[in-house]
Amino acid sequence: MLDQVVFEEPWRGIKVVAYTDRYAYDPDDDSLIFMSLAGTEQAVKAISSAIIGYRTVSIKAEGKKAIQVSGNSAAHVRVFSTKLPTGALHQVLVDTRFLDGNDTRGRLAVCPQEKDLCAVVYSQVLAPLASPLIPEWSPWICGQLKTRGLMRDMAGTMRVVEVHVDEATVDAIISEGVRARRISLKGKGPRHVGFH
Repeated sequence: MLDQVVFEEPWRGIKVVAYTDRYAYDPDDDSLIFMSLAGTEQAVKAISSAIIGYRTVSIKAEGKKAIQVSGNSAAHVRVFSTKLPTGALHQVLVDTRFLDGNDTRGRLAVCPQEKDLCAVVYSQVLAPLASPLIPEWSPWICGQLKTRGLMRDMAGTMRVVEVHVDEATVDAIISEGVRARRISLKGKGPRHVGFH
């Protein structure tokens, strides 16, 4: 079912409604990081402009209390648009941390519900780094990132994690894991490569 997205400024006589099937936001400051938005062209453009302009919008799921989210002045948002066969406009608002691995505010990764979170973090965030790491280590490395406060879940209808890593951080975690014998490359074959 689609949730309603409402932007209103009653003192100006403005109230527009569109619909979302997926969204994610930072639970610390309620800033929107992803939204799939559809509806009339006027409503969708008004709501996406409000979000980009750091205004607050409400998201209301049937039978649940509305949540308030807004754009974040520190974030950069890309908007992708298409017209649907029905004439409605569909826009996807995406925080650039999904796209740019060099952002100092961290990297955002989408984890589909049926996928293993550590495998997703490995493929979307860790694998592109120059650090020498292998997929079998990802559960241990993810555990270390969570313990150190470098990985946290976002809120919303899709699972998104924010990960703060760079080569130096991952190298330090790997070195620590090898020294503590939590991860290794000993032996031959996949059963000897991994974490313990």
